[in-house]
Amino acid sequence: MARRTEAAEFAQRLKRRNTVIGKLKRRNRKEAPLIKDVTAMHDFAGCRMIFDTLQELQSFREYLHSGAVTKNVEHELRHDVEKYDYIRNPKQSGYRGIHDVYRHFPRGSKRREDKKPWDGLLVEIQYRTRAQHAWATAVEISDLLDGEQTKFELDASERGQFFALSSEIIARKVEGIANAFPKLNTYELELALEEKEKELGILRRLELLRKFEVEENLREHNVLSIVRSAVGEFELEVIPFKSAAPAIQKATELEESGKSVNAVYVRSENPNHLRSAYRNYFSDPIDFVKMIKSEVG
Repeated sequence: MARRTEAAEFAQRLKRRNTVIGKLKRRNRKEAPLIKDVTAMHDFAGCRMIFDTLQELQSFREYLHSGAVTKNVEHELRHDVEKYDYIRNPKQSGYRGIHDVYRHFPRGSKRREDKKPWDGLLVEIQYRTRAQHAWATAVEISDLLDGEQTKFELDASERGQFFALSSEIIARKVEGIANAFPKLNTYELELALEEKEKELGILRRLELLRKFEVEENLREHNVLSIVRSAVGEFELEVIPFKSAAPAIQKATELEESGKSVNAVYVRSENPNHLRSAYRNYFSDPIDFVKMIKSEVG
């Protein structure tokens, strides 16, 4: 069962400052801000759970919403349970997953007179299958490598169309669901994706990322940095630290100096959990490429 805690793995990542600032700067078509401040951000704090199958995902979410779990919990779900179901209704970008947004009330906080700054702030839980996660992290890493913001687009660009097509192909062939591009059959989707790849070369660039294999370098506190090698390939550099403060400072310095395409501080008491939880820096983009190439053609 998906709810068995002995199978769970835990790791921590600080949200990158540039990501937060970028979200706060986003505007709609009328140039009004989409988010007024950090207290309105659904995912300023949160967690993500990755499941092997859709059935496991749905079973665990139903359990999490059940009375057996919620009877002693004071957190408040802020929306109808189907509102952020992007598996049933994927985003225009092709993003699939389910989000639950809670107003965070630690036990007893509603009865306390001395309110804490974090009482009532928002926390987001994200549920994805491994296939959906591989797609989403491939978009994230591809955007980082190419200096784009495909995941935030209001109108689909050529890159956006590439990822939307690939998402639907994965959904149809890997997970057995079809809920986008109703006018195209799967063969037509594949032809369209092949044409986009010829124009954009997104899969070719993602393939340049080398898998991380030096697991013994990982410590409890680490900076993961994607750098461009002398021959133009992208590689992962792991910088271990004994404590959090210097690691966070190093990640900031690397990004501000331009020496890193992307640098992030991550923490886990178990390096094996870290490698699994942050597979987007290790093998998720490669998994995405393999998945597309095995299903297309």
